[in-house]
Amino acid sequence: MAKDRASSSRVALLLFFLALAASYTIHADPAAAAAAAAQCGPPADDDGEAAAVVIIPLVNGEGNVEAVLAVQAHDLSLAGFSNRSGHWHAFPGHDHLLPGRSTPLPFGNTYRDLIGWLSNLPSLPLGRGPAAWAASVLSSAGDVEALKRALATQTVMAIEAQRLRPVGKAVVEGWESSDARVAPEHLAYVEHWDTICYELIRARRTGKWGGPFAELLKERAGIRGEKDAVAVVDLVVNRTLPELLIAHARSA
Repeated sequence: MAKDRASSSRVALLLFFLALAASYTIHADPAAAAAAAAQCGPPADDDGEAAAVVIIPLVNGEGNVEAVLAVQAHDLSLAGFSNRSGHWHAFPGHDHLLPGRSTPLPFGNTYRDLIGWLSNLPSLPLGRGPAAWAASVLSSAGDVEALKRALATQTVMAIEAQRLRPVGKAVVEGWESSDARVAPEHLAYVEHWDTICYELIRARRTGKWGGPFAELLKERAGIRGEKDAVAVVDLVVNRTLPELLIAHARSA
């Protein structure tokens, strides 16, 4: 039950951000932004419970849906997308999460798959222009390399900006210039976000910082305690130790 409430809170915050962004980015009309925001949300299953993914339409200034993102509610990771014709494209292993039949993408959803390496993330421009460009690329779902870069762009702006305070701050401050960037010194936060969350939850439960990953976070991300973790993490995912190890094994 507590995990469901936490998931609902993450979804609510994500939808608020996307509705706010739509009102001054792709949309020219605030009414169109509100209409798009109304379409967003976790679909309910047969029991009325929130489903595993949040469906997020990307709408242009004419009010037309360019593409739709499917974001996993539990950790805000991208499961897949649909193009302008409504056909779904799923990352490997995620087809069962999508609300319709899908075509498997020939690559995964890690930054290694999308842009080569995490170290290439600062090369992605972020902001109003890149958001519109990425939506247009997803709309046609054509060239594979452009598609990878567009998905990486959407991942940073729709997901990393919600997970991590420094990334969110950079995106907001550079939105109008369309040249916001993830700073090289923040790459360790992106890589170790869920590990920081694990140690933060453990510290709050035990009253003491110093779990199995504390030394790693100190060395690689400069996180020396709970205060540093809170300053970096905006959304907290509650993964068990086995779940954390599996997630990092898949992204390695």
